[in-house]
Amino acid sequence: MSLILDKRHRAMLREMGVRVWQPAEPVAEVAVAIDSGANGVSTERAAAGFVHETRPAAPPAASPAREVAPARPAPVRAPPAPAAAASQAPAREAAASGAWSMGEAQALYADVAHGEGSRWLVLAETPAAALQRGPFNPFEGDAGKLLDNMLRAARLNKAGVVLLAPLARGAAAGAGASLPDAVPALVAHAKPDVVLVMGRLAAQALLQSAEPFGKLRGQVHGLHGAKTVLTYDASYLLRNPADKAKAWDDLCLAMSLVPAAN
Repeated sequence: MSLILDKRHRAMLREMGVRVWQPAEPVAEVAVAIDSGANGVSTERAAAGFVHETRPAAPPAASPAREVAPARPAPVRAPPAPAAAASQAPAREAAASGAWSMGEAQALYADVAHGEGSRWLVLAETPAAALQRGPFNPFEGDAGKLLDNMLRAARLNKAGVVLLAPLARGAAAGAGASLPDAVPALVAHAKPDVVLVMGRLAAQALLQSAEPFGKLRGQVHGLHGAKTVLTYDASYLLRNPADKAKAWDDLCLAMSLVPAAN
């Protein structure tokens, strides 16, 4: 997929730690360029296709001015989940759905949301303590700032509706709704064009799969009838910044499923 990025989008990607390269010669359209490692090899995506070439590493760009921290998202009440029989999930640690809870869904970028446009549902792996200490703020701390930068780089702040629900493993009773019941109800209520699942363990639990995350990424899954893309959560990317390029590829895949993002 080829995306045209203006100065603001490139600044957001730099804020995520993803280096953006400019082409050596003018082309009709220029897309995202991801620095693939310390050896200076970059991948450029232009209108003519994929171009691979080796360049010496460029000096780090000046840090762009930080945007004002986003307003705290507004909570959105999802309909009560229907009663269901106890989950019969496989007895595998990664797929132990009963060990997970979903916190209250929140509307992101509600100040610019509009009735038309794409509908996104973000299911983000979150520490259990975050659901137990009070109202959850997804943009809190360094991980929250990176999450905001990622979603803005993917233009979710320009989407029609964006809902985010935190998923926590091992949360205390009452800290969230049961995952097997809550997620289907939320998907049915939100009617998303695409679901973005952020976090390896959460993705394996939702898909009830013990497959390595590397095999699950890079493809479109179905989650209760909705197109679903998996990627890393922001906390993981803070610890493993080398995987930010992979996360950007995942976001590009998700954007390609939404007409408004093309």
